[in-house]
Amino acid sequence: MTALELQKDLAAEVENILKDVITKDPDGNRKSGVTAYRQFLPKVTEDDEDETKFFPYAIIRLSDATTPDDFTAWQVTVDVLLGVYDDDPKMGGGDNVLIMIQRIIDRFSQEALLARKYRCQSKMDWAVQDEDTFPYFFGGVRLVFDIPKIGRSEPIYG
Repeated sequence: MTALELQKDLAAEVENILKDVITKDPDGNRKSGVTAYRQFLPKVTEDDEDETKFFPYAIIRLSDATTPDDFTAWQVTVDVLLGVYDDDPKMGGGDNVLIMIQRIIDRFSQEALLARKYRCQSKMDWAVQDEDTFPYFFGGVRLVFDIPKIGRSEPIYG
């Protein structure tokens, strides 16, 4: 089990958790769910394209990892970054971001295991943007997963 496998499994799980959240894309079309990207949004490759085509999205970003000793699992910090487009003057995009955050938190509060391999710690953090970026809305959840590690083997002398 590796951090890369965790990232892939979490991306699939976030897409599943959010599959029935209805938002809009920048063209005004109703969208169901989000597309999860690993680490960053894809690079824009053509002059006439821009990053708005990726809305709504979730970015599964590995942040850092630590292990305090030989016997404790890796503790991997993952940020789930959410982006939503909504040009309604009533600012419904902010509601959508909060709904997404709550669904992710509820999922891992109720069932800590992901893919029967990784355990989400109970401490979770979330945040939303503090600036007005209308019609784009952003938020995120910070999760920490325990990933089992291979134990050290002791050489036998003698």
